[in-house]
Amino acid sequence: MTGATPAVRRVPATLVGRIAVWVVFGALFAYMTVQAVGNLSQVAQRVDAFNAFLETTSGGASLRSSTPWVWLVLDILIAPVAFVAAIVITRRSRLTVTIGVFLVAFAAAGALWLDLQLFVPTLLDF
Repeated sequence: MTGATPAVRRVPATLVGRIAVWVVFGALFAYMTVQAVGNLSQVAQRVDAFNAFLETTSGGASLRSSTPWVWLVLDILIAPVAFVAAIVITRRSRLTVTIGVFLVAFAAAGALWLDLQLFVPTLLDF
């Protein structure tokens, strides 16, 4: 018997910090995604209601609108794609680099997301 105790492996502080960054930005990106899904639901309901109203009026068939599905789905995909891209980019990076990349990814995703949030209603014009 040598009397040696088994080595206890400690988690480095940078890993804990990176996990905290992932959790915080994961919540922010999840909120952005939930908002985009809500926008899809609201726009689809508005288009359906508008088209139903037009069916009750004479000559309204020519004014029917279609739901801009491509833009709405793209709006939903922005946040998850940005989050996954930031994780892939920062897999083996230092904590400061991880924070910087996630800030840039969140800002870029937010700008695109907001542009689409403002662009889709202009396609409908009713």
